[in-house]
Amino acid sequence: MIGMDRETGRTIDGWAQFVSRATQVLTTPVGGREHRRRFGCRVPELLGRLTSDEVLILAQSRGIAAFYEPLNGLSDFTPTRCLARRHATGLRLVFEGRWVGRRVSFEVDV
Repeated sequence: MIGMDRETGRTIDGWAQFVSRATQVLTTPVGGREHRRRFGCRVPELLGRLTSDEVLILAQSRGIAAFYEPLNGLSDFTPTRCLARRHATGLRLVFEGRWVGRRVSFEVDV
């Protein structure tokens, strides 16, 4: 699949394109798109509540759930682990899993 980098506007494909797609899904709240209401993830709903470890556990489960929503188009990645951490501007999700038969990992700042 070929796509466009959200920051530079350059053409990307392969792993870089997948990470860009996953970032778009994980940072878009469910219901945030007019014509695709189920597109997105429920992690952004938690950003105002980063006060306990319980919220981090919720973020991990909601992040993984986004990969199993067919409308998000992320079925080519199978998550095996998600770790949520607080950081200066919000929340960082670190994913590990399999993509096109390879073990991979990536991070998304929400």
